[in-house]
Amino acid sequence: MREFKFRAWDDEAKKMYAPEELEQPDVADDTKKTIYCYLSYGVLQIYDFREKDPIEFVPMQSTGWFDKNQNEIYEGDIVQIQDTIYQIIWSEDISGFILLSVEGIIMMGGDYIADEIDIIGNIYENQELINYRY
Repeated sequence: MREFKFRAWDDEAKKMYAPEELEQPDVADDTKKTIYCYLSYGVLQIYDFREKDPIEFVPMQSTGWFDKNQNEIYEGDIVQIQDTIYQIIWSEDISGFILLSVEGIIMMGGDYIADEIDIIGNIYENQELINYRY
């Protein structure tokens, strides 16, 4: 069974937080903690409480796959296999991650494509890479 990991996008600050940045430091005073994760009704929510009003982050789950450079692939990543660009998305229909090309072609993901796949960005920082044509 694989470990469930998440990263988070802060839309206000335009910053991506890696999983290790979301973990709280081990401090005696709990009031120093600022980033909290909540799982409610099957939905993960991540908030930063440093500001007066909480800032909600966008969580993205790790697929458990790695690209040819051994970089972990997350939901929302934009990847390239040969000359085709795909977005990593969660499919409710199959209850798993799939690759969706800019042409609308769906491909099943998995460890079998690790030698061919290359992360080239993500949907928050590199939106221009996935201008869908449908």
